[in-house]
Amino acid sequence: MLHINRLMKDIDANRPMRFILVEGAEQFKPEYWNRVVAVFTTGQAWQFKNYKWSNPTELFRHIPGIYVGWRGEQPPESVRTWGHRVHNVTVDRWKNPGTTTVDTSRWRDREAVEGIWKMIENNMRAKGWKRDQAPSSI
Repeated sequence: MLHINRLMKDIDANRPMRFILVEGAEQFKPEYWNRVVAVFTTGQAWQFKNYKWSNPTELFRHIPGIYVGWRGEQPPESVRTWGHRVHNVTVDRWKNPGTTTVDTSRWRDREAVEGIWKMIENNMRAKGWKRDQAPSSI
């Protein structure tokens, strides 16, 4: 479990929101699903077996998905068939710092992360998140 505080300017520009990142939903109570803002996927459907919606297509109708892959490679076929609500984010492969070439591509990591946060914020706003209120159902 990881806690992140992030300022979501279009929801509340005055105070950061607290996000909790979890590895799985095994310990979720039913009311937690109303507060899920995104699901990261590896492209394997079995990872959703304990979710409220265990079918990936149904899951991503309710909650946006994020697949992080390598720049220049296609996402797995499963990710492509799950629909437009699974966002494909690409990053450059890590280069060994011991090599003599300079790794100039790391600046794109920040761009990818900011794109993920912007997608999450846009979706939260569209679902009715406000400064002092989460949506009642998703």
